[in-house]
Amino acid sequence: MRTTGDSPMWTKNMEEKKIYPSLSGDIKTDIVIVGGGITGALTAHYFMKQGMKCVLVDKNKIATHATSTSTAILKYEINPGLKKLISHVGEQNAQHAFLFGYQAVMEISQIIKEINSPCDFSFKPAFFYTEDSQQTDAMEQECKARQAIGISCELFTKEKNENEFSFNFESGIYSHYGAAIMNPVQFTHDLIEFNVKKGLEVFENTHIVDYNLSSHQSILTTEDEFTITAEKVIICTGVNALEFFKHEKPFCQLYRTFSILTKPVDNFKGWKESCIIRNDKKPYTYLRTTLNNEIIIEGEDLAITDLEGEIANMGDRDPLALQQYHQLLRRVRKMFPQIDEIKTSSWFHGLFIDTKDGLPFIGKHPDYPGAYFNLGYGSNGILSALIGAKLISQDVAGKNPPELEIFKFNRY
Repeated sequence: MRTTGDSPMWTKNMEEKKIYPSLSGDIKTDIVIVGGGITGALTAHYFMKQGMKCVLVDKNKIATHATSTSTAILKYEINPGLKKLISHVGEQNAQHAFLFGYQAVMEISQIIKEINSPCDFSFKPAFFYTEDSQQTDAMEQECKARQAIGISCELFTKEKNENEFSFNFESGIYSHYGAAIMNPVQFTHDLIEFNVKKGLEVFENTHIVDYNLSSHQSILTTEDEFTITAEKVIICTGVNALEFFKHEKPFCQLYRTFSILTKPVDNFKGWKESCIIRNDKKPYTYLRTTLNNEIIIEGEDLAITDLEGEIANMGDRDPLALQQYHQLLRRVRKMFPQIDEIKTSSWFHGLFIDTKDGLPFIGKHPDYPGAYFNLGYGSNGILSALIGAKLISQDVAGKNPPELEIFKFNRY
């Protein structure tokens, strides 16, 4: 499959980023982290905090695949909603999952301060809405369920709040906290560089072709026949990790999602506090702004049913991709008619992996005793990456965090 298409907005200044060598000999380490995106970077950060010897490898360059196509919307809520998630995983687990996301946004902000990253981080309110009048009661119950666990949000209705937004909605949940935006590629590079100064070893263009994952000691072999011997292996390779589970019944759904970045606009009329916006349709539409007064809109997802098909391997400027981009542009213009001159600056598409309950897969898999997986499938990949990094590093340290049960494999 082709992971990305066109030119992701975050990679414009990649030539300025630090370049790391490829592996050129056999090495030994405590922890080897496979995957140099934002998930791998966060995982390395938490292990380095424990003083463990860590190696991070990527088969390409740092932050050039899924991380580069992320819209970097950090939002505590999990797409099915709290009420629906309770039906999947039970009340306590669902509440914990929402609160983990809420706390993770704050923790990301603290890491950014710690490493002094100029990654355009900014807290934002968030608005989740419906245009369907039949969903207003459900939206009200969802809002109350979130408020009951301490989330700062309120119910907006068409009657009381229609002047807050220029687009039509019947009701929605306006969350005052628990959401933010940033540049994910800048953050990933800064986080890795911060930990390199503390002893993290990083190897780009290092393709692992064989995994001998023993419960006592694992050996990874590169395509150049060098080996990495490690006590523990942490797989953070996103869509590529599906190769480990080809023999299993599919437990997730792949989509190709599309995004456009507009040129800077003069104002955000009809857009309360330039908040993060998501509707309740499927596929969802997301909108956010940048600190440069640009708009990012993401959506028009296409399901991937054939890994050898057109959607799975869509290239740059594919006619179908252009169709999706134009639809997104029409939508943002329709939603905000008071914003003049909304024009496209760039566009890009990438893969998105959803799960039945919107939760990631974090932890061990019975078939691979020497490995952990930090796979931010489902909602909120970046926040899931942080949650996974914390829980896995705690488990390796012998703390046995019970929260891993929420995100385990074979949970459904």
